[in-house]
Amino acid sequence: MPVSEADREYMRRLGSYEAEAHAERLAEHLAADLPERLRRSVALYRRFRASANLAQRVDDPCPLYDRARLLGMYRP
Repeated sequence: MPVSEADREYMRRLGSYEAEAHAERLAEHLAADLPERLRRSVALYRRFRASANLAQRVDDPCPLYDRARLLGMYRP
């Protein structure tokens, strides 16, 4: 199915808007201080923890925390 130049331009504009919104969200995130970023992280975790499917998890954070404990950087 042929795609018109108008369709292509429309999709380019959509992509541009998405990129701009992403950049704004990133800038807002980076501007927040560490306690605020941690608060948001915990809120996100709490919101979705009940629906997390840990059996299909492909990344295991345990080695990271084990190493941090070993270096004295993390204490649960």
